[in-house]
Amino acid sequence: MSNVNHMPFNVEASCSCGANTFRFSHAPIAHFICHCQVCQEYTSKAFSDVLVFLKQDVCDLNIEQTNFKRLKSPPNIRRGICKQCHSPSIEFGILDQLVFIPKWNLKDFSQVPPENMHIFYHRRVQDVADDLPKYNGFIQSQTQAAKFILKGLTNRILK
Repeated sequence: MSNVNHMPFNVEASCSCGANTFRFSHAPIAHFICHCQVCQEYTSKAFSDVLVFLKQDVCDLNIEQTNFKRLKSPPNIRRGICKQCHSPSIEFGILDQLVFIPKWNLKDFSQVPPENMHIFYHRRVQDVADDLPKYNGFIQSQTQAAKFILKGLTNRILK
């Protein structure tokens, strides 16, 4: 993932109806698939294909039509739902310095790095046939996600 952090990146994103829009000026620091029940509830899907960005990389943020709530604590992630289409918009975590979005909110996937792991795999709706590492349980999943985010952040800082 370290080489991904140095690629040019300019991708627009929005909720399903386009009422909430934003753009990313830098590649994500992490990309993973989350099977937790909170993500299943938030996205109304079997899993969430999550991209993690630094807040400083979000441009043209127009989210007045987003309602934020915390579905579970910890980790204290503020999850945004569009007031109009009721689909996931954008999420903020770690004192609002990290931005999480479902990959399908991007307008263009061509610049997105591949996923690196599955977390909360024990909560999966169905088995996934890929070669990615699969982590089970709260502690293992949270530890691996945090480790992966920190690795992406470190690669970004050391560029």
